[in-house]
Amino acid sequence: MATVKLYHFKNKVLKDGTSPILLQVLHKRVRRWYSTGISVMSENWDEHERKLVNFPKEEKLLVAKKNFFLKKLLFRAEEIVLDLENDEKTFTADDVLQMLKGKESSTFKVFTQKIIDELEEQGKFGNATCYKRVQSVFLKFRNDKDISFDQIDYSILKKFETYMLKKGNKVNSVAFEFRTLRAVYNRAIKEGLAKKELYPFGKFKIKTEKTQKRALSKDEIISIRDIDLDEFPGQKKARDLFMFSFYTMGMSFVDIAYLRVKDVRKGRLNYSRQKTSQKYSMALLEPAMEIINRYSDLKNPDAFLFPLLDPKHEKIHELYRSCMRNQNRRLKEIGNKLELSLPLTSYVARHSWATIAKRSGVPTAVISEGLGHTTEKTTQIYLDSFENEVLDAANRLITL
Repeated sequence: MATVKLYHFKNKVLKDGTSPILLQVLHKRVRRWYSTGISVMSENWDEHERKLVNFPKEEKLLVAKKNFFLKKLLFRAEEIVLDLENDEKTFTADDVLQMLKGKESSTFKVFTQKIIDELEEQGKFGNATCYKRVQSVFLKFRNDKDISFDQIDYSILKKFETYMLKKGNKVNSVAFEFRTLRAVYNRAIKEGLAKKELYPFGKFKIKTEKTQKRALSKDEIISIRDIDLDEFPGQKKARDLFMFSFYTMGMSFVDIAYLRVKDVRKGRLNYSRQKTSQKYSMALLEPAMEIINRYSDLKNPDAFLFPLLDPKHEKIHELYRSCMRNQNRRLKEIGNKLELSLPLTSYVARHSWATIAKRSGVPTAVISEGLGHTTEKTTQIYLDSFENEVLDAANRLITL
């Protein structure tokens, strides 16, 4: 049986006179060492209790944290050994060490943070925000106690669901958090940090309900297009961006904000969705081109197409979120003026385009591709099956 133990490695003395605390893994007479990153003087290590001692009172909290870290590290190593022995597979001391290094990312909190950091490095701040939110909500539910993926079972998922519903979250909001949590778990399986046979989402079903109407009628869209807002420049820009979204098959506000002049070529708009990186190419209809010309001279290829973001801003995604809040606030003001049938937001343009397209006889599959619903099973069948001309024709059908 493999054994793990903490040692004060006195044979190695660092420049400051301290010696490192190492974790020893001994299996079949083979000894391997794992660095804990902690080093102390001999008088600060209790060989019997295997913990740090005899530090000044002002360092009491720091020493307690270090001792907790060492205890947790030892527990993780022991857990790995038990798992390997229960599997009844041949393993080595090196295998234990390798798994211990990977085990540092096998908790929900740490692994989710890794995903968040990667997404932010890739500039996918919207997706990163989704993972931040589920990380925060799940840890609050857990009273800020981290958890391994092997411990996330059906019972915990049901309790988490009850917790969110009691907090007043809507069914679809709860479903959104669960889909993100499921995505974290699925990736952990792919990276070997969670066991497929313990997958809890096979039994747990994510519940959803039909959403309230978010689409406006064609007449209401026309009223937004035609309202006189010359005395309200902020609202006028918000209206123009809303209509640009409608004219571009419900382009999301984040994609509009990040458009560059170079994305406009020979009467077409070529861009990648911020959310999915899916590439789009569409003909720019005359009313959409009129809006572009209102805000850009199209001379600098690297400039943003619309005056929303500053490329030199240190936290450009935070600037984007501020722009989005302003956009929706001004759209709400416009909606109140027009007494529309539902609150006006940037997302209404997307729903309205799809609904009006459907009522105009455009096939659902074409609409799905136009919206970029590439994850839906029905849409998957039709992916990449339509030429640009088909989507352009569908868009012309509903242009006002």
